[in-house]
Amino acid sequence: MKTFAMRATGGLAGLAAATALASCAAAETDAPAAMTADEARAAVEAQNERFEAFFAADDAEGLASLYTETGRLVPPDAPDMVGAEAIAAYWTGAFGVIETVDLVTDEALPVGEGYITERAHVTLYDADGEALGGGKAVLLWALEDGEWKMHWDAWNNGPVE
Repeated sequence: MKTFAMRATGGLAGLAAATALASCAAAETDAPAAMTADEARAAVEAQNERFEAFFAADDAEGLASLYTETGRLVPPDAPDMVGAEAIAAYWTGAFGVIETVDLVTDEALPVGEGYITERAHVTLYDADGEALGGGKAVLLWALEDGEWKMHWDAWNNGPVE
């Protein structure tokens, strides 16, 4: 009797699992098409334009708003900055030295639902428009509250290629 009860329960659990999986498969057919590389590039380029505008306006809070709630800034030769307060403080320190930032997306690829990876380069300019330097960057973007935001933002100091 006990063996039969376990088999029956297992059979019901298996039926429930199969039904749940079938429901998921049906729901997936109604899902939107996967993002293309061109769409990923357009999304990050639009956010990069906002970054450049916030930077030019010395708006550290605006810059921090472009990162996820647990966003991580990974600057070279410095500790990671995690969260809006730390990220805003980091960018505030750059104002006055760097006047404007030029971000150029080299490649942007969707990497699963709700994520984009970007390979970019950056050039930094002073108030006279002279290039101060630059480097290469690798970013992970995440879709948070319907908006693409930087989740990881890491770069090096070096030549822009």
